[in-house]
Amino acid sequence: MQNRRILTWTVQATILAALALVAAAPGAAAPDAGRGRHAADAPSTLAEVRAREYKFLISPQRIQPTPEATFREVWHRVQASAARHGFTVTEKPVDPMKIETSTKAYLDTRDQALWSRGYIIRVTTQDADGKPDALASVTVKAIHPDPSRTLATPLAVVGAGKVRLGAEENIGFGPDGQLGDYLEKGASFSVPAGSLAGSTLGDVGRYLPELLRLGLPADTVLMRKPVRSYQVKPGTLVLGGGKPIAITMEGWSTSEGGPPVAYDVSFGYSSAQAFGTSEADRAARRFMVEVLHGADAGLWSADNDRWGGSKVRWLMDRPLPPR
Repeated sequence: MQNRRILTWTVQATILAALALVAAAPGAAAPDAGRGRHAADAPSTLAEVRAREYKFLISPQRIQPTPEATFREVWHRVQASAARHGFTVTEKPVDPMKIETSTKAYLDTRDQALWSRGYIIRVTTQDADGKPDALASVTVKAIHPDPSRTLATPLAVVGAGKVRLGAEENIGFGPDGQLGDYLEKGASFSVPAGSLAGSTLGDVGRYLPELLRLGLPADTVLMRKPVRSYQVKPGTLVLGGGKPIAITMEGWSTSEGGPPVAYDVSFGYSSAQAFGTSEADRAARRFMVEVLHGADAGLWSADNDRWGGSKVRWLMDRPLPPR
């Protein structure tokens, strides 16, 4: 398992191209010729790429009748497997299995015209004291196959509050059980929940006008794919001698009042310093391969090959493209 061949899908070429441009600039330092060609081994010059997230879909065989039981089952297996492979995983001392709930809806046309044009729209409503919050968080992501185009997508938000913009590298298992990565760039902002009640392209486009320049009418109806989210952050993981990072487990229910039918484990880190640290990435990938994928944990789902660890791809029935 330790010798499993690890591949990247598209990010590597983008980062290496960016490094080449920097090297060619006057006064730029030459790249370290002794480094390998893996993207994780080169300091990132892409200022927009602020984070890495590692995602792993859980085997349906581990799903229990309730979210609480599933989370405990998976967490115990993660802890045991981590200990066997020399990783430090620590459970929170207070309420490690406290569940946070929310409703997420993914918006697209019936034929997924937005996804085909390289966009995902997600609307999240958090629960507060058992009731939906009055504000909805909208996230619009650029997911073009070409990572350079993803990073060049403006995602300029107008007329909304709490705007956040950034790009993230996502790492998950792809075809043949090999690790790969891809880039997403997202803009998140908050709006009154009622302002999106109509669910037309114009409803979202008034906050992100570039959506109205995709060749689709403003009155294009957007279908909602809703899920009920159950999420816990039971503890932390140490990677490469760095600070502990949170481990998250999430389950999605696709029917009103029904139990979750898809679960994942994820973890990640942000900041330019962490992103450029190859030690942390190597440790994270080893955790994915040995601890989560390892046969002794009993967590592997063959769906990882199809969906790349992404519950969104699973929900929208968007398998990974062939290599």
